[in-house]
Amino acid sequence: MDNNLPATAFGHFIMKVNDIEISYQFYANLGLRPIEILPDLAIVELRGGTHILFFNKSDELPFSLTSSHLGQRGAFFNERLDLMIDGKSRSDLELYRTTLMEKGLSVDAIAQDQFFGHDYFQFVDPDGNGITVYTSHTGKLSV
Repeated sequence: MDNNLPATAFGHFIMKVNDIEISYQFYANLGLRPIEILPDLAIVELRGGTHILFFNKSDELPFSLTSSHLGQRGAFFNERLDLMIDGKSRSDLELYRTTLMEKGLSVDAIAQDQFFGHDYFQFVDPDGNGITVYTSHTGKLSV
């Protein structure tokens, strides 16, 4: 590994959705930080500064995105997101899951097995994109 390279982080994740405002509210209700709703774009922030950019499925993407096939996907199919809670126990995950159900979301049961030491459950967003919620590695995520 070349230690002379600057640190890199995941900057943006682009999702094409049916309704920008509905997706913005949905992900904000999951605990992601709401940033802004613009006429053709909405932005929420994950911990660490990574942004999810919501564009409308029926709109053309801005020229800088549609012309690129490197780093941005040219064809948008159903997305799959993995989220990690700020807790590492099964009971922490159950509390988060219960909170989502109290908000009216339909979520699967916590899986009986673990995935590389993580408890998890799954559900879908308003556009049918799959979301898996895992327990944390450490129990404390940086903000």
